[in-house]
Amino acid sequence: MASSRSLFSKVKRHHKSINKNLCANIVRHDYLVTGKTKAMRAQPKIESFLSKMLARDDELVKQGITDLDSRLSKNQHLNYVHEPLRKEIGSKVLTELKDRYKDRSAGFTRIIRLEPRLSEDKAAMSVIELVDSEFEIKYWFVAKVVARLQLQGLELDALTKRHVEKLTKLRPDGIEKFQNDVEIAKKQFFSYNEETEEVEDELKKKELENLPNNLSYNGGILGEALLASKKFPTKSRPSKEPSKIPLSPFLANSN
Repeated sequence: MASSRSLFSKVKRHHKSINKNLCANIVRHDYLVTGKTKAMRAQPKIESFLSKMLARDDELVKQGITDLDSRLSKNQHLNYVHEPLRKEIGSKVLTELKDRYKDRSAGFTRIIRLEPRLSEDKAAMSVIELVDSEFEIKYWFVAKVVARLQLQGLELDALTKRHVEKLTKLRPDGIEKFQNDVEIAKKQFFSYNEETEEVEDELKKKELENLPNNLSYNGGILGEALLASKKFPTKSRPSKEPSKIPLSPFLANSN
């Protein structure tokens, strides 16, 4: 019978291999849809790999090494990736990603939570993506949320307003472009017809009948709070009465 130590080492090696594969594939594709636990476990490894790779490459360039093959062979942090993928992944990191993140030393990835997987296990799913990519997963995810609320005739909650503000404030004509993309999201995700101003798909109509549970327009008391839960009913904490600290008996005796 295998010992607990050998079983733990096998699981640990398996997790390391998963993290390496996720690291290589997110560099290759710019985003991945995976389980929430895998994404959170792999994110610090991906961040460390990219930051160390780019920092080491800056040192090599300062030393006068400009040839790409030489920079790849002398960058020891590339050994984290499986050997058959090193040239492909390393070339993209040192060319495309280095230009994209020339003003960044950290914060290369973000995790966006999705709906649970439509299977028997109902596993929590997430998207892990490289920031500033052309796919803009978070941008379109927020556009879908805004489109849904508009079709339901509801106002934006405080957290969604904050996301919209962060996504549009640094973009030229950000608000106008975002509104146009919200109209696109209505058509693509909810089968919305502009001429009839109705949702044509019956399943989408039933889906839009599900309103958020805890916002002010649905009877909740935390509608404008950024920490309000849309899933679980929450209540504000009761106010605490000021506590009285009893006088020390030593001080009482001294008097």
